Amino acid sequence: MKKSYWYPVIILILFFAVGLVVIKDYGPSADEHIQIDSGHVIWKYLCQKFGRKVPEPIQDVPELHGFKNSFYGQAATFPTVLIEAVKGFTLDSSTIIRIRHYWNFFCYFFGLCCFAVITAHLTGDPRWAGVWLLIQILLPRIFGDIFYNDRDIMLISWMMIFLSSFYLFTRRPGWGTSLLCAAAFGMTANTRIFGLCLLVFPFLYFLFSKNRRYLLLFVPASLAFWFLLSPIAWDDPLHAIPNAFFHFSTQQRYIDMGGEAKLLFFGKLYLETKLPWYYIPMYIVVTTPLVTLLFAGAGILSTGSRILKHKMDQRSLYGAGMLIILIVVPAVGVLFHLTFYNGWRHFYFLFLPITWLSLEGVRLAWGTRKRLIRGIVILSLCISFFLSASWIAKVHPYQIVYLSPVFREKWIGKFDRDYWILSTTECMNFLLDYAPDITLNVVDKYAFIEYTIIGLPPQDRARFHTVYHGMQPVPFEYLFFNYSNTLSEDVNFDYYIPVYAVKRDGIKLAEVYRRGHNNEHYGYDYVKEVSTTVHPEEAELILDGDYNTSWYGTDEGELVFHLKDIYKLTGFEIFPAAGAEGFRDLAVFVSSDGKNWTEIESKAAGSNGTSFTEQETQWLKLKSHAKYQGISEILFYGYSAGEE
Repeated sequence: MKKSYWYPVIILILFFAVGLVVIKDYGPSADEHIQIDSGHVIWKYLCQKFGRKVPEPIQDVPELHGFKNSFYGQAATFPTVLIEAVKGFTLDSSTIIRIRHYWNFFCYFFGLCCFAVITAHLTGDPRWAGVWLLIQILLPRIFGDIFYNDRDIMLISWMMIFLSSFYLFTRRPGWGTSLLCAAAFGMTANTRIFGLCLLVFPFLYFLFSKNRRYLLLFVPASLAFWFLLSPIAWDDPLHAIPNAFFHFSTQQRYIDMGGEAKLLFFGKLYLETKLPWYYIPMYIVVTTPLVTLLFAGAGILSTGSRILKHKMDQRSLYGAGMLIILIVVPAVGVLFHLTFYNGWRHFYFLFLPITWLSLEGVRLAWGTRKRLIRGIVILSLCISFFLSASWIAKVHPYQIVYLSPVFREKWIGKFDRDYWILSTTECMNFLLDYAPDITLNVVDKYAFIEYTIIGLPPQDRARFHTVYHGMQPVPFEYLFFNYSNTLSEDVNFDYYIPVYAVKRDGIKLAEVYRRGHNNEHYGYDYVKEVSTTVHPEEAELILDGDYNTSWYGTDEGELVFHLKDIYKLTGFEIFPAAGAEGFRDLAVFVSSDGKNWTEIESKAAGSNGTSFTEQETQWLKLKSHAKYQGISEILFYGYSAGEE
């Protein structure tokens, strides 16, 4: 092996070794349970389609048609489903997560190897492949994603694999290489429909090459491979691609979030359906190392110059394709008002043309052969690589919060933070060590514990009992909060005190709270009598200390609490009965005699609670407009008027 080939080889070996070491530090992301379920749905469909028995553990998963995530392509991750199938779909969820993380990493690594080879060939020097590898690997924004993001990063992986097979096709045009290229394209487009943008490369080849006949196989073969890899298309092939594009560009997010999800962008919350037109371009600018962007700008000039001079060799063809994708794809997003998910992760594949054009910019500057300019190139790259690598290590494993140093000081915390909710795993691990409780009752405020708990070992998973905010059936001891779309660095919850914060780069990603138990009193300690006009025979069940028995009412009823003494109250918590709606538009009244009532201003507090300014009273009346009400117990917060 020539000495120059060792540069990219050593970089790849080091990257692979680092990946194997750090992979264990990444817990499940928010979407992984969806992708696991999608794989099971596909397997069930295949069993039914080919007359095989559906394995018992997945018999109850939804049918493919009608499944809300049916358009998610599973071809690239299907090997992990095959492993589950070999084990009869009995593998524990934590084992499945590990398998999927390793597979994600291996695919990305294989893509890097493939693209490094063609970079060495196109540039004529393997050392340039080493430079490109460092630019691509040390993109802080996506470093962590390569382990758990099996959609967006898998798309980048297969784009690199396709472009490598396409290079082989351009070097050795033939029916075999055309078929190989078509298979890689089908896999890429199945991974995400945005992979269709790669059609620009065979289109450019068609325009500038005289050897076009083999493309006659590429187009139909690509469609055939995509069709074979996409079971959702088997029953309606004609509408499959437009339906998939429409689904992912607009419909899916309405299904998931009703179109009401908000994204944090430059310190403002925007509905994801009403983002400013510059959302994607600016997000690219603030989340890409400045040196990479500057060289990419030079690379655009270099590539444009070669095209204008009609130097359409293989290198120029790749450069033109990268340039077209980088310009056209964001423009399509703006023109068609595509719905973007959590930052700009659906467009992470744009990093590939950025890093390629950045390499072209480096080569342009290096080609001047002036010692000063070459020195500046080396120095700027070394500083950029060092800053990126040190920052990746510093914030590990939350590289998702990266902002370019140029923007970091002013805008850190002003963009979506841990929208993958990776920090929830750290919160759970903290609580497993911190709390002696056998059962850990946790209120979930945007932490989506149910999505990440699947990565814990079974014995740890069994300790957690979680409910969403406002739905705790008993006084839960702990509360988790995720700061993803939050501007404040200190979110407080009445009745809870913070005990642990996940913090990186000066901003909070998540926090763990514990119930304070300050001035907390059960209803039976404070209440002399409770009365109501609806089911009065059940009213005393609110004060029996038993969370399994409840009073049920309607919007016609009201609850009146006659307290044992005059108390200074600051709030209360209601624990809903099973099947009750909750307490919408709750009105709170106080009285000194139980006859003349004054309505007071109140607000939601804690998880199930209501708080207000301190009220000295002996009577409290509650009225809600919920159609189906139900209370198992009530907690009061305050103290006796005689206490100091």
